[in-house]
Amino acid sequence: MDREQEENQFLGLFGIYKESNKIITSCSKTFSQIALTLILPLSFIFLIHIDVSNILFRKIMINTEEIIDTPQGTPQYQKLSDIISSEWTTFLLFKLVYFTFLLIFSLLSTSAVVYTIASIYTARDVSFKTVMSVVPQ
Repeated sequence: MDREQEENQFLGLFGIYKESNKIITSCSKTFSQIALTLILPLSFIFLIHIDVSNILFRKIMINTEEIIDTPQGTPQYQKLSDIISSEWTTFLLFKLVYFTFLLIFSLLSTSAVVYTIASIYTARDVSFKTVMSVVPQ
């Protein structure tokens, strides 16, 4: 292991690409399972976040523009004010849930990949079941 570390220290850009490709192909089944169970949901969470945030924020902006044209002290103004407050609360709660899931899936996927690569370098048998039993701990 010490010799490999010293050799890896002087790899160039293409050497790093070649070494990472070698690692991924040596355990392609495990890496594919990690990608499907952790990285793919992380990607979907990110994409859904963009769309839902745009929808929620657009509603807030439309109601904010409408409240500007409404005279203060009227029932319509109060109703719009309550709607905007409710929409901001929904938006912030959505962001909180998003960041929670983002943090969980990011940490799990990163630790799964790191554990898998460390197991490969130490010549341990690595399977998806092993990785998933170790990672949450």
